[in-house]
Amino acid sequence: MMKKVSRLLALMLTGSLLCVGGAAAESVFTQEMVERSLTAVGNTERLHRAIDKAQRGEKVTIAYLGGSITEGALAQPQTTKCYAYLSAQIFAEKYMPDAKQLTYVNAGISGTPSLLGITRLEQDVLRKKPDVVFVEFAVNDSNDMVSRGVYESLVRKLLMSETQPAVILIFTLLDSGYSCQSHMQQVGKHYDLGMISVRDAIQPQIDLGKMTWRDYSTDYAHPTNEGHAFIAGLIGHYFDNAVATPPVPYAMPDNAKYGKALETLQNVRKGDAAIVSEGSFPFGPASCYSYKQGWRHLAAKGGTEPMVLELTCSHLTLAFKQEKTQNCGKAEIWVDGVLKKTLSGYAANAWGNVVTELIDLGDSAPHTIEIRMAEGDEKKTFNLLDIGYVP
Repeated sequence: MMKKVSRLLALMLTGSLLCVGGAAAESVFTQEMVERSLTAVGNTERLHRAIDKAQRGEKVTIAYLGGSITEGALAQPQTTKCYAYLSAQIFAEKYMPDAKQLTYVNAGISGTPSLLGITRLEQDVLRKKPDVVFVEFAVNDSNDMVSRGVYESLVRKLLMSETQPAVILIFTLLDSGYSCQSHMQQVGKHYDLGMISVRDAIQPQIDLGKMTWRDYSTDYAHPTNEGHAFIAGLIGHYFDNAVATPPVPYAMPDNAKYGKALETLQNVRKGDAAIVSEGSFPFGPASCYSYKQGWRHLAAKGGTEPMVLELTCSHLTLAFKQEKTQNCGKAEIWVDGVLKKTLSGYAANAWGNVVTELIDLGDSAPHTIEIRMAEGDEKKTFNLLDIGYVP
């Protein structure tokens, strides 16, 4: 498998003939594009540490956190042709005597921004004890200051986590040219991180008429198999340059570029003392991407009793499932007797996706939080998947 992957990437990156759909075609992906993608090598101490582990035959965990591009949308088959899987295999081939020692974690979820990323960071990434983490949210985030602070908080939380992983940022783009690379690149520069830009590789070629968007993607965002292999090749190119860069001790900046309000975010878990009552939201099985359990208000059982929590916090994040069915209702978030947010479990364009809301409560203080079904929706369903809070 590894040799086949490497051969495919070599063909693409040298501009040689590539077999696409059974026909030979000249690849539009060139070495010049690969070199242009390397935004920054960054401090390499943590990556060198991971590579040293790998070369000693020890277990190494590589995680990928992002949206649908990371998840592998449009790749066929998705699990083995997405850029994340392919680039993890490149790492194993380059640095691991025994590829079975590699633990690969794909924590991509379609349609999700870094707010959900930081909410599920502990569950989907940190508990796996990663050595290397790639972060891809450039087409899912917004450019406002709140979103910038959330993204930076996520990066800081990763850098300060127990295993102190190498963090590498990936910047993708939409067919419109939209990307949050500008501010995300400033975050990467502030923390001296490795950065890879798909946008910088592709957009100039499109502007010059040397390739079209459809050479990379057949929709508005998601790479084809060739596009995914190209991104994997960019990561392989990053590995080569990082290995050639001598490691120096990494110093984590205390100050933030945009904001760090969520860097200490924690999650409420089943059985936590903070849960005064589950009310009509009993904890049970759920089915929504990586969320297999959650607090569910079921239409068949109804009930008006709120879920009640006592938390000392400054911010709340709430992740819930949204579906395209009128059987899903609205849930209200009350804080100290004041309605703060209404969450809708129904949306006309939903596909069973996860939506995340952020509630800023000001300075950290004790709060009583009630989650209750909106009036008239008591006999509808609502799936609350995750609750995060900043102490």
